[in-house]
Amino acid sequence: MSVGSPRPRPLPFPREEPPVELPSGTPMDAIGAALHHERRGDRLPLPKWVAALAIGSVLGFLPWIVYLGFTLPAKVRAQHYDIAWLGFDCAMCTILAALAFCAIRRHAATGPVAAVASTMLVVDGWFDVFTSSAGHGELSLAIVLALCGELPLAILCGWVAVHAERIRSRAYRTLHLRWQRAVRTAEDAITVSRPRVAPRP
Repeated sequence: MSVGSPRPRPLPFPREEPPVELPSGTPMDAIGAALHHERRGDRLPLPKWVAALAIGSVLGFLPWIVYLGFTLPAKVRAQHYDIAWLGFDCAMCTILAALAFCAIRRHAATGPVAAVASTMLVVDGWFDVFTSSAGHGELSLAIVLALCGELPLAILCGWVAVHAERIRSRAYRTLHLRWQRAVRTAEDAITVSRPRVAPRP
C-alpha cells in the first residue's frame, strides 16, 4: 500500500442498538430465568394487595366456617333444589365442552379450563354424596359414581392443567434457544462478510 494512496473506508454497518427492555412477567423473561436456573423470573408481576386480599379472605373464612359448623342444621328443606342442581350440571357440561374445544384446537386456555373443570367435578361429587339419602340405594349409587366417574375425571383434568403449562414453558424455552441460535448465526455472517482493513504502514 503506497503512502499517498487514499485509505479505504470500511463499509457502513448498522449501529448496534441497545437491547430492548422487556416488561417483567413476559414469556421471554420467564424463558431467560428458566435457562439460567433462576426462580424469581417465573413470578408474576402482581400487585402486593392481591396476596394481602387472599390472606385476609382466608382469615375471614375460618371463623365463618366454625360458626356454620355449630349453627347449620343436619336436615333442611330447600326451595328450587332441582333448579340448583340442573344449573350446576349445565355449567359443568359447558366447561367440559369448552375443554374439549380448547384441547382439539390446542388453545393456550386448555390449562385454565381444565383446572376449572377439575374443581367443578370434585364439587359435584362431594355434594352428590353428602346430599343423597341413605334409603333406596341412593347414597351407594352416589359413592360409586363419585369414585368411578367424577373423581377420576377430575384427576385427569388436573393432570391436563399441569401438563399444558409444562408444554407451554417447554415451547417458550425451545423458541428462545432457536432465537439465540439465529442471532449467533447472523452475527457470524456479518463478521465473515466484513472486509478486513489493511494496517497503516
